[in-house]
Amino acid sequence: MKYLKIFSLIGCMFLLVTGVKAATREELLEYMPEFYLDSLSEEQYNAYLTLDVSKAVSNEAIYKDKKYPDSISPLSDAFWETTYKKIKVTAIPYTGTVNYAVTLDLQWKYIPAVTSYDVIALRFDNMGYDSNSVGGTQYYMLSSGVAHTIGYKPGGTNMVQKTNGYGISMNIVDDDIKDLQCFTSVNASVSGTVGSIGTIYGAYEHAVDKVSLSQSQNYNISYAGMGRVINFAQSVWDHYDDMDGVFIKVDRTV
Repeated sequence: MKYLKIFSLIGCMFLLVTGVKAATREELLEYMPEFYLDSLSEEQYNAYLTLDVSKAVSNEAIYKDKKYPDSISPLSDAFWETTYKKIKVTAIPYTGTVNYAVTLDLQWKYIPAVTSYDVIALRFDNMGYDSNSVGGTQYYMLSSGVAHTIGYKPGGTNMVQKTNGYGISMNIVDDDIKDLQCFTSVNASVSGTVGSIGTIYGAYEHAVDKVSLSQSQNYNISYAGMGRVINFAQSVWDHYDDMDGVFIKVDRTV
């Protein structure tokens, strides 16, 4: 494990004065990967310390790659373990505010044969999101054991942002890798008054053959799309694996 981040004295004083119980690194790691926490600025990390992890809402699913149909079973559990992708969406409220830290995490259980522009995306229903807080990371580890990350920022060429959500085209590294994970995060809030409900939908679609960046960005954010999020143009649709997504509901508490 990498060293623990040390936050500033000012950050400590803020937490003490407001009476906020600081979230611990171990608690945050239950919902966010270590490579992401280690990439944060001191300001971002301090903000996450005010998350109320006791009210975290999370949902995950493991999907089998559609190119391995059930008809070829039975096979060993070890084989089936290599054919899965795990997707997880989480929302954690910032203490005393209307905002949630929303994350979507995709873990590959095997390294895909095709490496092109995959798309990770979030859609919000009865919610707004801070377009300036959008971020993404592709994490990969080489067979040698050396780890790398690629970051994606709002306004970047790989990002599509709509009023109801956003997506990031991640060009999967074509290298000798043994571990691959794609992640995105954003701040969002439920519209309306106290008690109002919002829904967060997350999806990750893998390119099953080579596509260009412009093709991977030819979509709208819509319930009619893949994973109820990514609605590709018809000319692009068949280039993606159409994996189901995940969703959670959150409420406005203040």
